[in-house]
Amino acid sequence: MHKAMDVEREKEEAREQSGMRFFPDFALREAVTASVLLVLLLLLASLTKATLEEVANPQASGYVPRPEWYFLWLFQLLKYFKGPWEPVGTFVLPTLGIALLLSVPFLDRRKAKPRVLLPGTRPVRLWPRVVGALAIMFVGSITLVAVMSSQPMSQPGPELTPLQAAGQDLFGKMGCPTCHTIGDKEGGRGPELTHFASEPGAQDRVLLHFSGIGQAPGSEMPSYQLSAEELRALTGYLMSLK
Repeated sequence: MHKAMDVEREKEEAREQSGMRFFPDFALREAVTASVLLVLLLLLASLTKATLEEVANPQASGYVPRPEWYFLWLFQLLKYFKGPWEPVGTFVLPTLGIALLLSVPFLDRRKAKPRVLLPGTRPVRLWPRVVGALAIMFVGSITLVAVMSSQPMSQPGPELTPLQAAGQDLFGKMGCPTCHTIGDKEGGRGPELTHFASEPGAQDRVLLHFSGIGQAPGSEMPSYQLSAEELRALTGYLMSLK
């Protein structure tokens, strides 16, 4: 009886020395931590307003898009790996980093007891933590370089009124950009509309095409039947292209 109790006690002590059990101890701790972080994230999302850029404007020339801060390190790598080397910075290196992270449990399979870094602390494997710290430092430094680098100047397009913005939205929904070029957006099939309002008879052309009157002579563009409100919005947008 006593011998069986001693064996069970030794097994329990061995389990305690080997570390925390995954279930339910470790799993419960991680679940509580994830729940607290989720509640904080929901509070931040409900109490703060995300800063968004302006609505995309095809009239804006020289606009240089930049990713959010958590992707800036990957964006910065494009400056070091150019041309045919671009896949190395955008795919090969991130994939190797993820593969190394996933392979840590398979690489460190030693049965020797880990060392204690400080008195009274749990024994840990040192090299995975060193590799992880170096990776975090690398990504952080690249992100900091990208944040501190001078951003290319961009020239925004003219500010649209609510009526013109509605016309721009209608212009996109009707599929007009697939045929007509505005700014840097290539259409290819129809005439360029970047400076449409500066052309003679521009407003008459809009009424001809979108009021259902008929097709312009020599034009392959079909005639559309729009409501009076849609016609005002689309006319306002097209007449802003100067």
